[in-house]
Amino acid sequence: MIKEYYLSILSGQQRGFISAIIKSTLSIFTYPYLAVLNTRNILYKNGIIKSIRLPVKIISIGNITTGGTGKTPLVEFTAKYLNEMGKKVAILSRGYGGNNSSQESNDNVNDECLTLRENLQDVPVLAGKDRVKNGERAIRDYAADCLILDDGFQHLKLKRDLDIVVIDSLNPFGGENLIPRGSLREPLRNLGRADLFVISHCNQSNEQTIKSIYTKLEHINSHAPVCESIHKPVHIENTTDGSILEPEWLKGKRIYGLSAIGNPESFAFTLEGLEADLIKHRVFNDHHVYTKEEIDDVISEAKSLGADAIVVTQKDIVKIRKMNIKDANVLSLKIEIQITKGIEFYEEAIDRVLNSSKKLRNKGVYQV
Repeated sequence: MIKEYYLSILSGQQRGFISAIIKSTLSIFTYPYLAVLNTRNILYKNGIIKSIRLPVKIISIGNITTGGTGKTPLVEFTAKYLNEMGKKVAILSRGYGGNNSSQESNDNVNDECLTLRENLQDVPVLAGKDRVKNGERAIRDYAADCLILDDGFQHLKLKRDLDIVVIDSLNPFGGENLIPRGSLREPLRNLGRADLFVISHCNQSNEQTIKSIYTKLEHINSHAPVCESIHKPVHIENTTDGSILEPEWLKGKRIYGLSAIGNPESFAFTLEGLEADLIKHRVFNDHHVYTKEEIDDVISEAKSLGADAIVVTQKDIVKIRKMNIKDANVLSLKIEIQITKGIEFYEEAIDRVLNSSKKLRNKGVYQV
């Protein structure tokens, strides 16, 4: 409830004296945050902290806001695209806790990393804070010739050949306020260092909103092309027996939704778009680690409501599956990103990196 109230204040839904006080207090804390960002950029710009160039192609996929922008599905999409191009790909992820660089171990890594490992079984996914070290390991141990820097837009330690930034159409610019007043991870002007934008969840936004995003991006960074994308349901996995159902199975079914993701509204939208009867959607905080007691409570409530199934995201099921649930119909909805407009810009950007030996252009990366 506290998180929901906090988000409602940031979005402007809550008004009044208390809301104004909270906003003012949060605004004060953006200044030290901005000071840290600017200091870091100055240190990199002046070479006091060195950016490191590895002897392979590096593609960064990141965002400028917190929350569920759709970055992870684009990482998966890009890894598959590069594989089709004959590249030996590895993914460098920050991971939960940041101290697990093992490809073999799933301990102490976050749900996004687990999802990538499950969907890309032939692609090494190395998690850890030291992504330079993990990049070197990917080259040495897995003969990687192309690295994807997952959530890499703010990671300046590694030089990259392409910066792709995902812009969530449902919350494109974080209210134009930095953390903690808004959800911006850095000032919008720093989008000037992006090479390509991919707007996500376009089917969940109206035409006017999409147009306004184009206008804003053109003003900040006119040289970077813009793509549009949607999150497309692929299939449903029955976690009890591993069987696969078509998404259309949900039509008319009484569904209990469960999610702990950055954008739960998008998940609900997808379920309702498949004409499921969403009788309840229980939402936990992003990256929440479920306990057995919580899942037992969900199962009990779903049964009391007469639900045909409990449907979760794949990001959730990688955490729930290990509980070995047998007494409930728990289904996982698999989603993939689909670029619906500007796919030629995406392909040209990737192909240019793979076919070019030119060094990374300096486009005013370190703006302060």
